[in-house]
This record gives sequence, structure tokens and C-alpha cells, in this order.
Amino acid sequence: MTDTDGSTELDVTGVSTSQDVASASVERVDFRVPGWVRRGGTTSWMFIGMLIALAIFIGLLAATRDITAPVAIGVFLAIVFVPIVNWLEEHSINRALGAGIVLVGLVGVIGGAGLVTAEALGSQSDVLTEHLEGAVDEVKQLVEDLPISEAAVDEVDATAQDAAPVARDGIATAVATAVDTAAGLITGLILGMMVLYYLLKDGPMLTRKWVDAKTDRADRHATERIVNSALRDVQGYFGGKTALALVNGVSIAIGMYFLGVPGALAIGVVNIIGAYIPYIGAFFGGAFAVLMALGEGGLALAVAAFALVMVAQLVLENLLEPKLLGSSLNLHPLTILLATTLGGMVAGMVGLILAAPVVAIALDLKRELTAVGFFHDDD
Repeated sequence: MTDTDGSTELDVTGVSTSQDVASASVERVDFRVPGWVRRGGTTSWMFIGMLIALAIFIGLLAATRDITAPVAIGVFLAIVFVPIVNWLEEHSINRALGAGIVLVGLVGVIGGAGLVTAEALGSQSDVLTEHLEGAVDEVKQLVEDLPISEAAVDEVDATAQDAAPVARDGIATAVATAVDTAAGLITGLILGMMVLYYLLKDGPMLTRKWVDAKTDRADRHATERIVNSALRDVQGYFGGKTALALVNGVSIAIGMYFLGVPGALAIGVVNIIGAYIPYIGAFFGGAFAVLMALGEGGLALAVAAFALVMVAQLVLENLLEPKLLGSSLNLHPLTILLATTLGGMVAGMVGLILAAPVVAIALDLKRELTAVGFFHDDD
């Protein structure tokens, strides 16, 4: 307040009353974070958390792959072959005996395929070595005709000599690793066969108990639908794979027979088995056919065999595979391609084989959970 003499009155705090009035007239500024920033930040942290959880899950799978891989293969094989056990049971054969028959038959088929392949390679080993040496000489002749300087050749030779000690040490390490791998493979095979046998024998009963344990009727029906869709996906996928493998192996075997390549039956068997392994199986099947052709007719016949395999693979990949596999899983071929690639990167050969049906099961599960309101936001 101002006195009559023009002086400014001070309050007890020593601040002028005119300054208080001026301060009161200034509005408080409210700094708020925009809503889209808050939502983006929350989503980002949730995404990071999901990535961390996924990384932990993949790490656990990798650390326990000696157990998880044979168990996963046993589960999927049980889903594929349990209809045979059911059929045997309908014809008065005990489930335990039926499971044993299927298991022995599966081992016999795989062992027979390996025996046929080994016999074909053994019968051609001497001739194969001879023609392989001839093919190497032809390649050397082709290299000599190329415009490569002697200095470059000397440099490559020097590099090879320097790498010899490293290669020798690497071979010793590889032998030790191979022994470890063989021991793990044998253990995994035993575990996988045990899982397969018990699931073939008791799988339907265990599944029924699990479904019936749901007290809520809606949950029980939803669980039953999820189980049935998973069974349908896996059986449809491997049914399509089997049809594709048979067409692939038979067509290549017939082609090799007319080309005069020995061991056409073994070549067909290898390509049938390889068809179950995306990408890698086709490579090994084609390489085996080329080796057998090389042993019989040299480089010219090997090139012809390679061309035949490539044509068969390309025709099957572009015409039959999308129809047989895409329709059985209700997935687009591009989705199958990406799933198998990612599965191979994460879980190796097991991931290549099982990635597509796993994705189909996951999508069916998501649709079912969405239908029952699992993802509904109550807020």
C-alpha cells in the first residue's frame, strides 16, 4: 500500500504489496507430457520387456536343447503316428503293443534307409574315388587355362602352408566335438524314443484327462478346440510333407535310372528323407545324386544329374509345395518361408522342421483366445 507521501508500505516479510499483486496476476504454467509420448514410452518399455523375456526363453531352450529337442520331436511324431495306434486299437490290438509296433516300424524304416544309402555308397566307393580324381584334374586344367598370374598362385600356396598347423589343430578339436555330439545324439535318440512310445500309448488318455480337468464348461470346450486344431495342423503339415517327399524322391529316382546313374533307389530314399528338412535336405539329397553320377560317368554325368535335381526341386517348390503345405496349415507360402528361416536360426535343424506347424498352432491359439476374450482390455 502507498502512503500519502508516496512511500510503499512493506509487509512483515519485507515484500512490497504491489509486488504481491503483480505476482498473483501471473497464471501458473502447467507442464504436462503429451498423451502420445506417455503411450509411446509405455509401449516401448513393454516391448523391451517382451524382448528380454523372449531372449531368456530362447537362451533356456539353447541351454537345454539336448533335452528339449528330442522331446519336441517325440511329441510331434506322436501326434503324426497316433492315428495308426488308434486304428490298431480299433482292431483289437492293445495300445502298448500298437505303440511298440509303430516305434519298431519307424526305427526299421529309418535304419533301412540308412542301410540302402550306405550300401550304394560302398558299392561305388572305388569308382567314385577314381572319377573324383579325374574331375579334380579337369578342374585343375580349367584353372590353368584361366588368366591367373603365377604370383597369385604362389600366394595361395603360401597361405595354404601357413594354415596347415591351424587346420591340424582344428581337426583335433573337431574330433573331440564329434565324440561329444555323438554321445549327445545317442542320449537324445533314447530319450526321444521313450517320449514317443509313452505318448503313443497314453497320449490320448492324458489329453482327455487334462481337458476334463477344466471345471468351467466354456474353458473345457475352448481347450478341446485348441487341442483338436493343434492335432489337425501337425497332421496336415506332415501329411503334406510326406506327399511332397514321395513325389520328390520318386521323380528323382526315375530320372536317375534313365540317366544310368547307379543306386537310383538309394538316391530316391535320400531325397525322400531330405524333403522333411527344408533347404538343407534338398542340398544333401542333390549332393548325393551328383556324387553317385560322378562315380559312374564322370563330370559330364554329374552335371546332368545336378540339372535333373535342380529342375525337380524348382518344379516342386513352385508348384506343389505352396499348395500341399500352405493349404494344410492355412498359411501363406511367404509365412512358411519366414517361419522356417527364423526357426532354423533359433533352433537349428529341429527349428527348420517344426517351425511351420508351431506357427500354425500359435495362430490358432491366438484366434481361440481372442474369441473367448482373453485379450480384452477391461480398462
